[in-house]
Amino acid sequence: MTFIKDIFTEDKIDNKYSSKKTLGLLSGTLACLAFIVDGLNFYSINENLFNGLLVYSGAMLGVSIIKSFVKNTNGTNNKK
Repeated sequence: MTFIKDIFTEDKIDNKYSSKKTLGLLSGTLACLAFIVDGLNFYSINENLFNGLLVYSGAMLGVSIIKSFVKNTNGTNNKK
């Protein structure tokens, strides 16, 4: 259970949940489900839907990852 909580947590010190990670994982899950539904030939899903979901999920996860790197470089890692 702590593993799942750590995935959605933005800052472990403040115990804040990240909306960017949550939306990125949710849209990535929806894209995977859309691939599965399209692959099983239940529905024919438009290719632009796949592209939009993947770009959005990648952007949300990328922003949260870059934000964590920027926060770490301004902290204790750059002592002179």
